[in-house]
Parts: sequence; structure tokens; C-alpha cells
Amino acid sequence: MSKDPIETAEVLAKEINTRIEEHGRGVFERYPLTFALLATFGVTAIGAGFKGIIEDIPTLYNNPFVLLALGIVVLLATGSLYKRLQK
Repeated sequence: MSKDPIETAEVLAKEINTRIEEHGRGVFERYPLTFALLATFGVTAIGAGFKGIIEDIPTLYNNPFVLLALGIVVLLATGSLYKRLQK
């Protein structure tokens, strides 16, 4: 009698994830400053990229209130989408 192949794959995937987490935790714990600096650089690069894109769009660059309103609308839309996907 053989096991279900999907169940076998799930067990294997869980085992692989557990081993990767064990190894990954050691790296983050050994080099916290390096990963903090890399994460900071990533967030800063994204912010600078968005700023560069916004500067190329005259309507958004010259009207900060339009940019603010657009940002609020995007946050409200993503928040409501998040709520819908939780159900």
C-alpha cells in the first residue's frame, strides 16, 4: 500500500522548509547589521525610484495635493482589497 503522492510531496516540502529556516536563522543572527543595511538600501532605492518617476509626471510633481490624494486613494483601495481577500 503506497502513500498518496501529494501527501508525500507536502511532507517533503515541510521538511525542506524547516531545514532552510534553521540555516537561514543562523545567517540573519550572525550578520544582523549587514542585512539591516541591505534592507535599508532596498527601501531607500525604491523610494528614490518612485520619486524619480513622480518627478517625470508634471501633474503629480507640480501638485502635491493631487499626489497626496492619489496616495490616500491607493491606500484605501489596497486596504479594502486586503479585507476582501481575508474572507
